[in-house]
Amino acid sequence: MLLRQAQARVLVVGSGRMGHIRAKALYGNPRIQLCGIVDTNTKQAKPLSELYRIPLFASLEEAIISSTTTESPLDGVVISTPTPTHASLITEAAQSKLSIFTEKPVDETAKKTTSLFQICANQNVNLCCGYQRRFDSSYQALYHQVNSGAIGNPLAASIFFGDHPVPSRQFLLQGGANIISDCSAHDVDFIRWVLNDEVVSVYAVGTSSDDELRQNNVIDNATMLMKFSRGTNVTLTLSRGANYGYDQRVEVFGTEGMATVNNIAENASELANETGLHRPKWQHSFPQRFDAAFAQEMDAFADTLLCGTPWPIKEKDCVEVQRVCDAALESCETSQIVHLHRE
Repeated sequence: MLLRQAQARVLVVGSGRMGHIRAKALYGNPRIQLCGIVDTNTKQAKPLSELYRIPLFASLEEAIISSTTTESPLDGVVISTPTPTHASLITEAAQSKLSIFTEKPVDETAKKTTSLFQICANQNVNLCCGYQRRFDSSYQALYHQVNSGAIGNPLAASIFFGDHPVPSRQFLLQGGANIISDCSAHDVDFIRWVLNDEVVSVYAVGTSSDDELRQNNVIDNATMLMKFSRGTNVTLTLSRGANYGYDQRVEVFGTEGMATVNNIAENASELANETGLHRPKWQHSFPQRFDAAFAQEMDAFADTLLCGTPWPIKEKDCVEVQRVCDAALESCETSQIVHLHRE
């Protein structure tokens, strides 16, 4: 397929941690022209705009108006802002006929997510949600192993998410999201994709790792048990406290074998001496572990903008992931199994 143009012109909205990650990936992609940073906090965003020598805008409206005065209008936006801001930004971009990449989740509820996809469909623009495990080579390999039949019929899966570094006490006590709503979505999306199946029931329990968190009703450890329609049982364990490094593991057990994704160390060295074998810690955090996946995501977004390639993560995926996460939160609050009914 012929390219519509040599480069896609893209803005990044948000200059926090994900905004930095996205700007780096976009700037390093030869098929994308990074055209600006948008952030209401211009003081925070100024170093990022100066790093890549691109304009800084205080609003998306300002950036869009500026682009209309040039011979090369914008093609898309990457939204890397807190979830409550997504709806207004997605709507504004769609009304300006810009395709959109947004961090997960699209919105805070399944109903709102459906509404935003409809807004984008009405404007004939793409709404692309980022679930980075689908773009990671190790996770992709496990997907192909399971779906090629290499492990037979999947019977069970175990997923471990250990966050690192441990978030600050201030973050946890002053509105840091429940770990289920904040950290489960990527793995829920991935295991749905691998199994090509839907969750029919969820049971979840959460705990607080110390008295202060418990008194403030902050859950920083949780376990979800998901039952899929074809019988596979999946356990997802989540923790804020992997003090030895970013711990991300998956095991899928089947009738003829098992497929796994293991951790990646900071480097490949190993020391052997009289005290034993000594290896480096796991990679520091998600920017290091998924650096290549983030780059692949932005390259896939370029495919969508330049070649019209359909985004692999559909509206149904985003809605179903949100429904599972909502059900897990309900189960955690009620101590009951929550069944997901579908028409």
